[in-house]
Amino acid sequence: MAQIINFDFEKARTEKDESYKSKLIRIRDEIEDYLVSSSLDEKDELAVALASGRFAIMKLTELSGKEETKDFVNECIATSLKDMNKSYN
Repeated sequence: MAQIINFDFEKARTEKDESYKSKLIRIRDEIEDYLVSSSLDEKDELAVALASGRFAIMKLTELSGKEETKDFVNECIATSLKDMNKSYN
């Protein structure tokens, strides 16, 4: 899960862009750690995944639009499937 999808870091040429990249990575990692911890505390991975997914999809749609959100979600699914396939090989 440790990757940011649909953000072109190759175009990040300024110090400000690199700082934002670092910020995104830090926030992603902290939120993922929190969600894993919450899943364990609640003993309910599905409930935590549904709640966090709902929030993310609704907020992304509001901020980025329907098509961009669908593209992001589809890339997340593809990344997850790749990670699962690596685990089984």
